[in-house]
Amino acid sequence: MFCNQPFNRIEIYENGDVYNCCPPFINNYSIGNIFQTPFDEIWNGEKSKLLRRKILNGDFSQCADICNKKNGNDYIDNCFGETITKYPEEISVSSDNTCNVKCKICRDENFHTTFNKDTLENEIETIWLPIFKDAKLLRFGCSGEPFASYKEMLLIKKASQKYPNLKFHFHTNGILADEALLRNLNVFDKIDTMTVSLHSATFWTYNKIVRNGNWHKVMSNLKLYSSMKLKKFRMIFCVYSDNYKEMPSFIKLTKKFNAIAEFWALRPNNACEVGKNFDKYSIINPNHKYHKNLIKILQNPIFNDENVILYPELKNLIQ
Repeated sequence: MFCNQPFNRIEIYENGDVYNCCPPFINNYSIGNIFQTPFDEIWNGEKSKLLRRKILNGDFSQCADICNKKNGNDYIDNCFGETITKYPEEISVSSDNTCNVKCKICRDENFHTTFNKDTLENEIETIWLPIFKDAKLLRFGCSGEPFASYKEMLLIKKASQKYPNLKFHFHTNGILADEALLRNLNVFDKIDTMTVSLHSATFWTYNKIVRNGNWHKVMSNLKLYSSMKLKKFRMIFCVYSDNYKEMPSFIKLTKKFNAIAEFWALRPNNACEVGKNFDKYSIINPNHKYHKNLIKILQNPIFNDENVILYPELKNLIQ
């Protein structure tokens, strides 16, 4: 088994911390901070090289069990070594956790960050944009709503202008990202993947989970995304005790929009009531009162569809 993530990908968060993979997948192993250390020293620093060395030796001890290993291969490309001369090809950016909604499984309060525009312009030009010089794909939306953030929209627009061949992957709640906004940001024809977190299959459940949401606007934008020339269109459903009954209906909804249905398990989160009371809501726990009901639902043949993805915590329940 081999994983290429530490060799050509990074994730950067609003505090500047850099990771060689999705943080939970590598037990929050940060390789540095872009506001404290030049990126050259982070990308090929000792912490980064240590992780690469482990992977090259077949040692996945830094990786968490929840990693789905979808990026694993059975061979090692000859170009991979501890030191990588080119900057990462794929970069996930979470420069701001601002969001326009309060999802019950994510946050109980609205997050809205303000910026000094002159300072922000300088930060983008001198710190962020140089990191993208070899990038082929930029992903936005790991910790907030990119289309609710002044900073992220400015960063998206400037990156698109400076690197016209860049492709984008947006993870969004699907409310704000309509055609007019995407064209204004100069990315409408540059989107590789669109991922929409919905966590529901009906208007009523959606309104219970996505506070301050707009179901009808989301449905309109899902129709837009399904008509675009995307490499991949994903719809996300995070499973917990209040929505699990809608899992089969969610698959039917994704088929309507020719999207991939992805099911994630609930994770602890200190920013919301659901996350703080994880055991009460997490039905993957065998001791949960609805756990057997979840197993029964997962045995529905509809989950065998090639466009349905169960993350390991859920898939393991029926294997």
